[in-house]
Amino acid sequence: MYKFLRNTHLLIGVFSFLFLLMYGVSAVQMAHNRWFDNRPAVTETEFRLAPGADDARVVARQLMDGHGLRGELLQVRKAEDGLSFRIQRPGTVYEVSYAPASGAAKVKTNVANLMGMLNRIHHVGGLWHEFTLTNVWGYFVGLVSIALIVLALTGIYLWFKIHSERLVGGILLALSLGYSVTLMVLIRTAY
Repeated sequence: MYKFLRNTHLLIGVFSFLFLLMYGVSAVQMAHNRWFDNRPAVTETEFRLAPGADDARVVARQLMDGHGLRGELLQVRKAEDGLSFRIQRPGTVYEVSYAPASGAAKVKTNVANLMGMLNRIHHVGGLWHEFTLTNVWGYFVGLVSIALIVLALTGIYLWFKIHSERLVGGILLALSLGYSVTLMVLIRTAY
């Protein structure tokens, strides 16, 4: 049993490492935003679509199928002169203005650099997105979250099996638990 749990512990640690590294790097970027140049590359293009569409989903589908835009449809606004909406995926945002009378779709594309993309991925949550890859990322985040709980439990078990290190390990475990609970309370009361 000990050998199985040790191997499980090691494999989970290796599997979770890259996810934790990504979250650590993006957290540094968010905490020290001035250290990084996060201005996106911006381009503007205009496409001719079929005139007369009054539904953002229809216009977005035409842009996705005919012009390679990818992402999920967000922030739809209707006005007298047309539609405006976003097609968004982590790292790329398409801001679209569509005029039904002429069929002209103006697309402003914002493409983030690596740190900007890591920032956006850091904020992705849930499994209700229209963009499939965002949902896949959500599944991986859930899987890694469960894996980290298993990592902690197997780590405690493995530590407890080494009798000579129980006292030091118990003190470190109590200190880390106290530190974690204190941080959670401080973060919760900050809002």
